[in-house]
Amino acid sequence: MTRKQQAEALLSGLWEELGRYGVPHIVGSYRMDLMAWNDLDIDIENQGMSLSRLHELTGFILCRFAPVWYEAKEEITAQGKRVWFHGFETFVEGELWNVDLWFFDQDTIREAERYCDGIAARTSVRPGAREEILRLKKELIAKGLYPNGGYTSMDVYEAVLNQRVAGAEDFLTRYQRN
Repeated sequence: MTRKQQAEALLSGLWEELGRYGVPHIVGSYRMDLMAWNDLDIDIENQGMSLSRLHELTGFILCRFAPVWYEAKEEITAQGKRVWFHGFETFVEGELWNVDLWFFDQDTIREAERYCDGIAARTSVRPGAREEILRLKKELIAKGLYPNGGYTSMDVYEAVLNQRVAGAEDFLTRYQRN
């Protein structure tokens, strides 16, 4: 089963449930077809979310996915917007997957979609860009530096698409983290 098929298996049990809380939007590397690891990011329009509904969705996630890690919270952003987060890790076909669900306003989601679509468009018109991005992500994963080692997908996209970085060593020279 490919990574994308595994993501679709996760979505088959999740998509309809998320629709009860707002309109879900797939963002991140799945949307851009740049998946280098088992990660699924979904933004949901939050007009139907509340703390009690957060608890309701928690019950569904715990029962349906039996996560090995789970977190849910309500928070206020620096811009004063109320958002909700559900993050969990679960196994699909024996492989660990990370799922991040963010409940945002429509403008925040539109901005995320514009960003993803812009990256996807840029990789489609530059020969080899998609492969370079995936290769760099995988090299950083192998070194334990991505996704939870201080570097983000946005760092990788900037490096490959704007700086023409060639591989992990070049990336690490240019993007040193202290």
